[in-house]
Amino acid sequence: RGSRPGDSELGRQFRDWCLRTYGDSAKTKTVTRSKYQRIAEVLQGGSGSGGGSGGGEKGKFQFWVRSKGFRLGNGTREATKMGQVVVYVPVKTGTGADGLSEPEGISLKRVAVVEDFFDIIYSMHVESSSEPGKAPKHAGQKKTYRAIAETYAFLPREAVTRFLMSCTECQKRMHFNSNGLEPKESEPPSSLVSGIIDYNMPLTSTYLKQMKLRVMNSQEQ
Repeated sequence: RGSRPGDSELGRQFRDWCLRTYGDSAKTKTVTRSKYQRIAEVLQGGSGSGGGSGGGEKGKFQFWVRSKGFRLGNGTREATKMGQVVVYVPVKTGTGADGLSEPEGISLKRVAVVEDFFDIIYSMHVESSSEPGKAPKHAGQKKTYRAIAETYAFLPREAVTRFLMSCTECQKRMHFNSNGLEPKESEPPSSLVSGIIDYNMPLTSTYLKQMKLRVMNSQEQ
């Protein structure tokens, strides 16, 4: 009691994976905490240099911040009390490739920070029960994707799928492991399965069946 989900072993492993995959050296379209602070600095009238960029690099970064239309928001009371600024970005909305949709137009989304991906996804995926002693509910993949997409920007679908594939409760619900059998309660996702799954794909039952067959075939060979 009192421990945060992000402090668990799963939380630490997921955060390490996020930093390896989406860190500043990964050159991905994501925002780390240091980059987030530089964006906020530019919006507050500073240079956004972060103490280490040259003049040309600084100018490019300022241009990028302004071209994306980043803006500061008030955020939560807690964030304001702690002196944290909240950054938003306008995003075009409409129907996505997977059928998830919002009304067409422009919507302000909160910029997701790489180091916070686990906490963000967990908060959208797991709903605590108001009844004492009752287990929390786990939202389905579409509901989780939609909730995140409606609120946050710069949080790749790949990270959400990876999280769902690591969720023990969802593993049990999908009845999927490397042997084609129902997983045991404490069984973590198979490393072989994790190695061949394309986390950019939607987590559909059809895709999982295809992956199960591929794993079973590779074991037979």
